[in-house]
Amino acid sequence: MKQHHILTVGISLLTNFAREHKVTVDEALKQHKAMADFLRAHPRQASAELNSLDSRTGFLNKPKPDLAVTLVFTTTGMGKQAASLLEIELKFRKVSVHRLPVRGFDAPARDFTPEFAARESASALADLRRRVIEHVARLQKAAPMPAIEFNCTGGYKAECAVLYELGRALRLPVYYLHETFRVAVELP
Repeated sequence: MKQHHILTVGISLLTNFAREHKVTVDEALKQHKAMADFLRAHPRQASAELNSLDSRTGFLNKPKPDLAVTLVFTTTGMGKQAASLLEIELKFRKVSVHRLPVRGFDAPARDFTPEFAARESASALADLRRRVIEHVARLQKAAPMPAIEFNCTGGYKAECAVLYELGRALRLPVYYLHETFRVAVELP
């Protein structure tokens, strides 16, 4: 049976690379090739998203030709770079990849008024919700219909909350990687 995992993408790859190489995240952003090499050499350690996907599917140890992934990422510089690197690695491992960009903000939070930030964040989350619902509807029209699961390990907390709520409403499994036990935990 075909599997399709919808993942929120965070910046764990960027922060893990920065910590490992003792550079800032801004400096890491300039090292695309080095980050790709880091991800290829240590996919579970480098990326929370791949770590949790592997914990759920085992795709790193055994190819899964029926596995597809949708990367849900913000259109910020960091979001786009993290998604790009994950896409390259997933395709290298013969995983079918779909991209679902959502609105994000590159400017530092101090540049926004609280009212603007609250309004724009709520709008972006509503857009995320709408776009994921539309994407799931398209996937469910495929023949045969894939088993769809939501992976809410990556991304920021509000995105994960939206994905969890959607999973419950659509009656689809939602999981995340438990940080201590390093296993994928399905949320009730």
